[in-house]
Amino acid sequence: MQPPSLEHSGLSVGHVSIGDCAFAKKPIVFTTVLGSCVSVTFHHPGRKMGGMFHAMLPDKSLRRSTSTRCCTFADLAVTAMLERFQTAGIRAGELTVKIFGGANTLEASFGPGKRDMLDVGRKNVDMALATLAAHGLAPVAQDVLGALGRKLFFSTSTGEVWVTYLAPELAARVLAAGGQA
Repeated sequence: MQPPSLEHSGLSVGHVSIGDCAFAKKPIVFTTVLGSCVSVTFHHPGRKMGGMFHAMLPDKSLRRSTSTRCCTFADLAVTAMLERFQTAGIRAGELTVKIFGGANTLEASFGPGKRDMLDVGRKNVDMALATLAAHGLAPVAQDVLGALGRKLFFSTSTGEVWVTYLAPELAARVLAAGGQA
């Protein structure tokens, strides 16, 4: 499914970069580009609020400096997003969550042994799912793993997510440019 024509929608568009968490109390469309990174969208249907993150690494054990943004790590990003909703008076159980990304973009480059060892995408997805489960949440939709990158569009007012798959060579160019298509 293709995203709606945003230029005529009247909605603001916000880009969520690697290591960012984004939260909105009013309608906006968040967009991001994922390779091995993982993104979870959070939506409160009644209040038409939403948020999403773009995590590059699975967990805080890989954090080398406290100056590294918490949303760089899937486990910390889930917790940070839930804290933002809690501050707005919304409990985790009231949210609809969806998970995306975690592609093994190196899949074609290595043999099975090295491919599994280097599969950061799978580790990102596994950690995000485990952290969501620890908070009593299960995604209602997911589009994860595989070999292709993705571009996401997430409407905070409706909770809809549109996914476009990126050919490997396009994904490499987009991700090298900081995730901006």
